[in-house]
Amino acid sequence: MTTVQGGALECADAPKRWELLAERLAFLGNSLLSPLTVETAFGLDEAFWDEFGAGLAACGEPVAAGAPVCDEATKRALARMKARVHDLRVASPEIDAAVRRANVEHARLFIGPPKPAAPPWETMYARSGEVGEVGFGRATVAMQDLLREAGLELAGGSNQYADHMGIELLYAAELCRRISAQASACEDPGSANRATAHVAGGSARDAVRDGAEGERCGAEARLRAFAREHPASWATAFRERVAESAPDGYYLGIVEVAEALCAAIGDSQ
Repeated sequence: MTTVQGGALECADAPKRWELLAERLAFLGNSLLSPLTVETAFGLDEAFWDEFGAGLAACGEPVAAGAPVCDEATKRALARMKARVHDLRVASPEIDAAVRRANVEHARLFIGPPKPAAPPWETMYARSGEVGEVGFGRATVAMQDLLREAGLELAGGSNQYADHMGIELLYAAELCRRISAQASACEDPGSANRATAHVAGGSARDAVRDGAEGERCGAEARLRAFAREHPASWATAFRERVAESAPDGYYLGIVEVAEALCAAIGDSQ
């Protein structure tokens, strides 16, 4: 499971901001995909969510000219998440017991038997106001195409459909990592100098930098569109389903934070 670092940064540079956002999206995605172990139960510590939120605040406005990703809705979701963790640890002070309790909830919500109480696949929320019965559809194919175009493939033994909310969040995290790498290239004058070592004047160097900046802007636009068209488009319906089955649970908090964060990314223009 991805850990979260750098929460105390007050003003991170562009590559670090995108990396902070990637780490947080990846944590949420992994949380939905896999049950906890004692070694990966970071989210069962209240202080973790303080660090999680501080890192989002350090992101500032990483989505070009948009609203901050740590907007009021995200802050409220984080506060509720921290309260849920507090209640869980009061009920189960020992970490082993807290992990078992969370994992029972994870299995009931997302796995079954007999079937998941809150199906985590986009296809099943294709029709407004109802949850479908078929787990493979247009959204699955769309995600398969996006993963293939990005040179990514699903690994592990879970055999999840590609439109699982956890996978969509991990894909968004990978887009953020790639934007971070592009931002690093824009900020590294040495990369431009090396690329134009045999060209007189600064115009070629500027062109290299402008090209990298253009690629980054395009990648940011793809991230915004993806968040808007995929996870943000069905996160509310998914969250409502989780709330019906586990209104006081740990995973409702995870889904609420993911919902708010994806909405903030998708709404940025």
